[in-house]
Amino acid sequence: MMKYLYQDSVKLPSKRDFIHDLETLLDVTAAVVPLEDEIISANNEVKENHRAKDRKIAGLRTFESNVTMQVNELVRDGGTDEIQVCKNAITEVCASCVNQQKAKVDSESDASLTDLAEKIDLNSERICKILSPFLEFGVYGARYVYSLGIEGKKGLHGEFKADLGELSFAYELQFKGMVIVKHLVGPFAIPIPKKAGLFHSEEAVKMLDMSHHRLVDVTYSNNQVTAEFKDRRGARMVRIEMKPATNDYSIVYDDAEPVNLTRDELVSQEIDSDGILDLMHAVISYVLDTEKRGVATLVRLTFNGMNVVREPLVSDALKVMLAEYGRFANECIAHGAAKDEFVIKIESDDGTRTEKYMSISTVKNRLLGIGKGGAELADAFGLGTSAS
Repeated sequence: MMKYLYQDSVKLPSKRDFIHDLETLLDVTAAVVPLEDEIISANNEVKENHRAKDRKIAGLRTFESNVTMQVNELVRDGGTDEIQVCKNAITEVCASCVNQQKAKVDSESDASLTDLAEKIDLNSERICKILSPFLEFGVYGARYVYSLGIEGKKGLHGEFKADLGELSFAYELQFKGMVIVKHLVGPFAIPIPKKAGLFHSEEAVKMLDMSHHRLVDVTYSNNQVTAEFKDRRGARMVRIEMKPATNDYSIVYDDAEPVNLTRDELVSQEIDSDGILDLMHAVISYVLDTEKRGVATLVRLTFNGMNVVREPLVSDALKVMLAEYGRFANECIAHGAAKDEFVIKIESDDGTRTEKYMSISTVKNRLLGIGKGGAELADAFGLGTSAS
């Protein structure tokens, strides 16, 4: 497994290739901001369309009212029958013409609004397609939780939710197939208590082979991962909780009644801690492996509870992400030799180390080159329009 380090060899807290993720964020930003601008422009056109329509309709109604008033004024004293016929004809023709023009205004407005709605929908879809592959792993510093379970013989499915400040998003996840323990770590067993003795019941330990237990439930967050495994009949359940930061864990075995194996003095001595940790880290790796998924759909993206794409608030969401990347970038500077570039080291499995870097000027120029909103995005990252 690759290790990611600052230039002074201190481990990166993200355990990811920060330079690659920063490059991707800059690419994403450059792609979605122009689309957001088009949506904003289209939304403004929609508002102006409604105002123009209202003005035209109001003008037609005023015209009809004035014509009716003027005709009534001309034949104020009633007039002859023939004049009354002409008056009524004029009023009817005017009303008919006004109604036809109203219908024309409505039709033209509806056609324009339909075109604008299609444009907004198309750009919204494009933004979602660009953001969807990035958000789950690319938003640094987010509080997240995977909540997965199974139904019948289908694979794990559920939801991934994450929050960073005002930004919130969620994915629907569906994994391709059933997972059993031996697929994750090979043959695997845990000690469980049993009663021994022919005439006197004595506490003893036996090994429970979990190799064919199914992974039926996973909850994985920043601080903890909980995995539940059941045998083929669904009768015996093993639940393991682990804190990834410290590798502290607990095991509950539930047959007739739940037993905390890690608190049982006799059983706990027989637990293979390395095996337990390997299993739980394999569960985490499985959950994060995009190749194991059949569906990963972005179903919600909000900023302060409002739809990021439809409002739109894409730039506001990007500023939150860029601010977090800016904090990581400052750490790179603090742990590095150069002050004009961000540098990390990547250590491969054989111990070989390579360096990756990106200059501050590159980030600044990429953001300022986006357009009128680029300066605010650079400010969010921590550069500002006067940064060097």
